[in-house]
Amino acid sequence: MKKLVIGMCVFLSLLFVSSSFGHDGSWTTDVDDWASILLGHTDDSPWKGVATVTVTNTMTESWGDFHFEIYEFLTTNVIFTESTSIVMKDSLGNVYSGYSYVIEAGEKKLDFYFYGNPVNPGETVTFQVYTDNTASTLAWFGLVIYPTPVPEPATLGILSLGALLLRKKK
Repeated sequence: MKKLVIGMCVFLSLLFVSSSFGHDGSWTTDVDDWASILLGHTDDSPWKGVATVTVTNTMTESWGDFHFEIYEFLTTNVIFTESTSIVMKDSLGNVYSGYSYVIEAGEKKLDFYFYGNPVNPGETVTFQVYTDNTASTLAWFGLVIYPTPVPEPATLGILSLGALLLRKKK
């Protein structure tokens, strides 16, 4: 009887913990041009979760960054939030080296940057982002995803110089 009670307690605690992570979604797609891709996300209680997107670069150019934007039909309350779940991984599931990310003002856009280690043609990467839908509790919202190319060396140099100047001002 004691083992049954302990087993039920473990089961209930796992059930509670797993439901507290929210409603997750995942997509796998090839990206063959610079156009944005629309991903619909069905959500339910507790209205938070990890969105996992696995993409393969089927283009002839390398990617230097990758972008996520939230779109909705009824309100503007679904946002990206900080979480240990925000990560970029290589095709083996290892954390990608040399990336950073920024959640932009308004929290509707999340940008990954990896100019020093671009995603080359034929490579596959996985992005995980964390969404919070608790203010609207929408049954459906969408993500727009798209890559951008690695800048030409001169453009990259100007961007780096600007970042250094901004850093020195602080």
